[in-house]
Amino acid sequence: MKREFHSRTKAFACLLTMCAGFSDAYTFICRGGTLAAGQTGNVVFLSVGLIGNSVWRLSTLVPFILTTLVTGFLPASVKNVFIVPFFGLSLGIVATSFGEVDGYAYNHSFMTGNLKKTMVAYGNFVREKEKKFLWEAIFMTCLIGSFVFGAIFSTYLIQFYGLETIWLVSIILTIFLIYRAIQYFEVFHFNRRGDMNR
Repeated sequence: MKREFHSRTKAFACLLTMCAGFSDAYTFICRGGTLAAGQTGNVVFLSVGLIGNSVWRLSTLVPFILTTLVTGFLPASVKNVFIVPFFGLSLGIVATSFGEVDGYAYNHSFMTGNLKKTMVAYGNFVREKEKKFLWEAIFMTCLIGSFVFGAIFSTYLIQFYGLETIWLVSIILTIFLIYRAIQYFEVFHFNRRGDMNR
């Protein structure tokens, strides 16, 4: 049986968290010592009421993709005050859209809450010996690892590609959106063909 890769999978949650860590390291090293994820709390509530179905949720990745794409073209002489707020806004919108997978609430850009949930889940598992707590702890550990990997990977690539390093986030998320668009088209086409055969 083919396993689906979509926006509500743990794998995508880890991928998105890796992109947030990647962006944080990028803005810290290349864009004025600021942490883009630290700006997200200012804008999260802006988009809470907008997120309904999966297609709309996926469209919230577009501002993040555009921000990372455009930023890679901007020279170091552009003031960071014109760049970092767009990272914060786009990460905040994404944080509102993608905050739950398989019943686990998470945040792809703030690791403090994820660290707390990890420790609580491990503690609950040790006390109560229920596997559901172990699986939650493992998932949260994977999220934290993804964020750290993204930050380290970004720091490494910046040595070679400088400001253009951020394009990797654009590429990763664009590939994911194209992949999901193909899946939606196939499902739509399959359902339509089924309706025509009735």
